[in-house]
Amino acid sequence: MQAIVLRLSLLLALMPTGMARAETEPLNVPILMRGAIGEDACPETGQVIEIGQGAESFLPVQSGPGEAPFREIGRLHDGDTVKVCEKLGPWVGVVHGSALLGCRTTIIVPVEQSYTGPCEHGWVLTRYVSLSKD
Repeated sequence: MQAIVLRLSLLLALMPTGMARAETEPLNVPILMRGAIGEDACPETGQVIEIGQGAESFLPVQSGPGEAPFREIGRLHDGDTVKVCEKLGPWVGVVHGSALLGCRTTIIVPVEQSYTGPCEHGWVLTRYVSLSKD
């Protein structure tokens, strides 16, 4: 819990400076994976819901948990599946892509670490993701 409070306070402290630089140096908040050796650090699977079926209907994937200064880095649609790694306020850090089994969301060492790929990842609003335990 202290880690979340610390990250949120850092984000708030950076916002005024970051907002002025948003176009040249956008902020990115890494998605943290926690867990034990060999366990899935992203234990919940989610499905995107209530976005709509039109061509213009999508859920933006952000580079951080919030609006400005974070930018859109991807788009999800109704029915897309995601792995949920972290929750921060009304946002969830997700890993997504066509082959989730190869996304390497399993912890190899028992320390908190940032997700670095190989799959696409980012932050989306929780209210558009229906969660289930694997």
